[in-house]
Amino acid sequence: MPRKTIAVATAALAVALLAGCSAGGSGASDDDGAAAGPSASSASAAPGSATPKAASQTKEAACTVFQSKVEDAAKDLQEQSTELQADPAAALAKLDELDQSVAEGVSSVQNAEVKPKAEAFQAAYRDLLTQVEAITQDPASADTTAFSASVQGLETASNDFRTVCPLS
Repeated sequence: MPRKTIAVATAALAVALLAGCSAGGSGASDDDGAAAGPSASSASAAPGSATPKAASQTKEAACTVFQSKVEDAAKDLQEQSTELQADPAAALAKLDELDQSVAEGVSSVQNAEVKPKAEAFQAAYRDLLTQVEAITQDPASADTTAFSASVQGLETASNDFRTVCPLS
């Protein structure tokens, strides 16, 4: 059961992350990717401002920086999904790495419109990660209803993020 759960979780995460994040970023992340956030925001900051990034990060820059961070980690996870299915411990480690990338992405977002959607995505991802860890530790007591609800929560958070950061 753990291998099957890891396989399903990995597939669900890859689909939700790539569909939720790459869809909104394709138009804004052509050349600069993650660098678009800080460079775009610092140019218009007032001299001496304590939080120039927070004051001036555009929605587009915030979308790009978050999407870039999460998309890169999700692609890495997806590329290794076959190998990870055979090694639940390695899969959990990769899922934890993805969690760190999502956290770094959220930390990079300062735009007031994008930040709550990125934080909601992070919370939904962490909920799913908690479910995967519980199933892996005790497959006999797997709560498939909670797991399914977590997958749906991540999909909903991805869709909500896309409402703020749509395809261009």
